[in-house]
Amino acid sequence: MRKNLLPLLFSLTFLISSEKVSAHKGHHHEPDAKIETPKFNEDKAISERINEAYKRDVKAIFQKSCFDCHSQSPNYPWYYSVPLVHGLIASDISEAKEHLDFTGDFPFQGHGSTKEDLQAIGESIADKSMPPFRYLAMHPSKRLSSSERLTIQKWVADSQSLLVKSAP
Repeated sequence: MRKNLLPLLFSLTFLISSEKVSAHKGHHHEPDAKIETPKFNEDKAISERINEAYKRDVKAIFQKSCFDCHSQSPNYPWYYSVPLVHGLIASDISEAKEHLDFTGDFPFQGHGSTKEDLQAIGESIADKSMPPFRYLAMHPSKRLSSSERLTIQKWVADSQSLLVKSAP
């Protein structure tokens, strides 16, 4: 049994560490960088419309495929308790939440503005960089379907349009 487990652990470690550079397009934060919550200065009615559409159309998709890294309630895999793997997963989750934390609905927490967050989500969906390959390798059920990608892209485009219309 132990002989069979070692190759699996080495494979997991490789998968987890090999994509570190490409996750989030290689953007890494300085350890002491202060991450501030973006201020949502747009019209409150617009914010509420975007959030309602998010909760109705997109939130369940994000809960299925994104919340393990981009929320305060990850569902840890069985191999999370392995010391080296534990550290890598914890680091990935911490970095993911610095970029975007979906825990509290829209507008999201993170280091970008509302418009930047929507743009980043749209780009990540279009180029299929999220969820990352190494995550999908271990969690294939988290892959986004074409329909889910279209739903997210439509929500992003509609939200961006509402923000542009509400700009002074």
